[in-house]
Amino acid sequence: MTNYDSKKLTELVLFILGKTGGADFYHAFKILYFAEMKHLAKWGYSIVPDEFCALKYGPVPTNLYYAVKELNHPQMNLSEELSEVVQFAGEDAPNILLPKREANLKFLSKSEIEALEQSIEENESLTFGQLKKKSHDEAWAEANRRINGTNVISPVSMAKVLNADDAILEYIEEQMQIESALK
Repeated sequence: MTNYDSKKLTELVLFILGKTGGADFYHAFKILYFAEMKHLAKWGYSIVPDEFCALKYGPVPTNLYYAVKELNHPQMNLSEELSEVVQFAGEDAPNILLPKREANLKFLSKSEIEALEQSIEENESLTFGQLKKKSHDEAWAEANRRINGTNVISPVSMAKVLNADDAILEYIEEQMQIESALK
């Protein structure tokens, strides 16, 4: 993960926490997932500089997941970045993340903010069970079914869940091929 990607992911989390007044990390992960899907389906490109993996309770952005787990003992760049701007609510609410500052909107485009705001509106009041059910969509199931392979959720599959048109799906596939060739 590049330094820019780490900062961008941090600002995405701060945006969610600022708009919700704080959220448990499960809600933050799912809000990011659904915002990512919306943006992919409409614009054909990702807003979250992280791979979503299919885990038991639904999709999670991998690097962010590990960074939140390490928040009290930062060992990777993202963990250090997050620890400076995000804190846990305390003993009575150990899963709740609170922002220490507002998000720097220079890292977010208008279309990204729109996708995030829609996702927050649709998902912040859902229960754990409702979010789990909603996020166990076909993209999650496809990645979860893989045997001896990666559980990374394909951006194409995510866009398909929201019925992206063929041109958008083709564009996403082309961008993935370009990205892969550049690695």
